[in-house]
Amino acid sequence: MSLDLLATTHPHAGALAVPPWTLGCFHRRCITFATGVEDASTRVIWVQSHGLTADLRLPLVRPDVRARGDLAACTAAERAEIARGEGFMAYTSWDGALMHWDAFAAFQPYEKWPEPGRLERVGACLVEWAPSGIYVEDWRLQPGASGLSVGLQLVSETGADGASRPRTGGLVIAGDHALTLIGRRSPLPEGRVHEILAADPGLWEDAFDCEVAYAQRRDGAWPIQLAVDPFMEGRDLLEGSVFEPGPGGDHLVQRNPHPGAPWRERLWRIDTLRADLDAGAATSAAPEGAAWLRREADALGVAGPSPPRTASAG
Repeated sequence: MSLDLLATTHPHAGALAVPPWTLGCFHRRCITFATGVEDASTRVIWVQSHGLTADLRLPLVRPDVRARGDLAACTAAERAEIARGEGFMAYTSWDGALMHWDAFAAFQPYEKWPEPGRLERVGACLVEWAPSGIYVEDWRLQPGASGLSVGLQLVSETGADGASRPRTGGLVIAGDHALTLIGRRSPLPEGRVHEILAADPGLWEDAFDCEVAYAQRRDGAWPIQLAVDPFMEGRDLLEGSVFEPGPGGDHLVQRNPHPGAPWRERLWRIDTLRADLDAGAATSAAPEGAAWLRREADALGVAGPSPPRTASAG
């Protein structure tokens, strides 16, 4: 069965742990630091379900290794540079003022982003402040984020040898956007991966045993657009997998249809599985603000969209 069909026939969702206006897929427009420095080039993607955050961060410029074929054919220096990419999968919670992330799987094996986030959203723009005041991030809700909403936490993986072993990771989908992270089987030393590989290039296979990839659905497939491992880009994220209900009503089983693949089956715990996510761009506003926008819409060049609802969305 497909995830779309399961979301319709076997919907399941845990308690909403975050404000509903944070659900969906957001791309970061920029981050500005208290020093005055601004970064608008790093490609950063955030996909949110009821209680899981998936995040991918890639430098704009990376080594051009397309002629290499795979990571094994890259030089040690190229692999170390590629390893500057980031991604994490985290439990998410909201205390009424701040969003908190408890990362349980990450490509970089240390806590790079330790602060919670103070969030407000206006229209498609979601702004996140670090409570310390050291940075602010400008995120934008992406078109096509409504519909299918999936949040799955990886529990175990059955290898080609038929043995089932625990493994960390997750899959989060919002409409036509999907982001997955599959954690390492063997941990790395704590620190920045590119520095770990510079000190010990022989650890590269363990380093890239963590997969982080973002895909957008097209014609029923999920081609990967961006990944920490650039050789994953262009592949299908779900690889034609079949899903079926798992034990207890709150798990799914994913079966790999390809003989000879390194894994046969994955067991996922369901955080969110629903078909009706409404990730609309409009947010609420105070009555006087809504009245002002209606009055000035033609002069502002925003005539046409529905007026905002009354109440604050932040």
